[in-house]
Amino acid sequence: MKKFLKNRCVFGLIIFVLLVSVVVGIINAAKHEVPFTENIVQIVITPVQKLFTKIGNGFSGVWTYFSDVDKIKAENKALQSEKAALETELDKAKISLNENEELRKLLDMKNAYPELELMTAEVIARDPSNWYNTFTIDKGSIDGMALNQPVVSEDKTLVGRISEVGTTWSRVTTLTDPAHSVGAEVVRSGEFGIVEGEYSFSTSGTCRLTFISKNANIIVGDKIVTSGLGGIYPKGLTIGKVLEIRPDMQGISQYAVISPQARVDKLKAVLVVLNPAGEQ
Repeated sequence: MKKFLKNRCVFGLIIFVLLVSVVVGIINAAKHEVPFTENIVQIVITPVQKLFTKIGNGFSGVWTYFSDVDKIKAENKALQSEKAALETELDKAKISLNENEELRKLLDMKNAYPELELMTAEVIARDPSNWYNTFTIDKGSIDGMALNQPVVSEDKTLVGRISEVGTTWSRVTTLTDPAHSVGAEVVRSGEFGIVEGEYSFSTSGTCRLTFISKNANIIVGDKIVTSGLGGIYPKGLTIGKVLEIRPDMQGISQYAVISPQARVDKLKAVLVVLNPAGEQ
């Protein structure tokens, strides 16, 4: 019973509000000369118009949101592309800077060792299957290249020798190639031996010092240089350092694993010694 009375009260209140709205509308219409019918219709549809306006504004806001998201995505993509382009330019600048620094060091070496007639050459090709053992330079017979001329990098570091000569190019065989050998000396003790390449070592970029007696005075870390014996390489070119000492299979001598100082896989330019006997 109470619920029924409560519902009747609510319903009555709604009817009263509508009647008041109609009366107010009539009075206002009289004041402003709005037609009675039009005023009544406007009173009824105004709440509906407000509702649809709010809904429309909501859809407009959603559309604006998604439009802004698409715009932000496009701007972000453009910024990413610009960033990638700038990083590429930066990498090129770093490479150019490194190459210039390497060429400067090679030039400094030419000036520091006037007794050696040196020519700068750029590395232009490598054999992917023979990465550490050979590479090609941009100088050939027309530039004065000849077989067995020593090839060095900065600080009088031995790289290898010219093994093949073309008109405008030459091939360089490095210390790690099994066909390469050079007379060597241990700086600390004066021990002599032969540095030569070996197939089992070449993939790791190392070589070995052979023909050293079992009791030879040689230890890990010793610096190895060219001995000047053999007539091809000037004396005192740096070869590398001793990584390990091993006995040979017969046990009557030993050999040392050598890590060449020249980073053949990183070289961009080298110097060719045109007068190999210049320092002997």
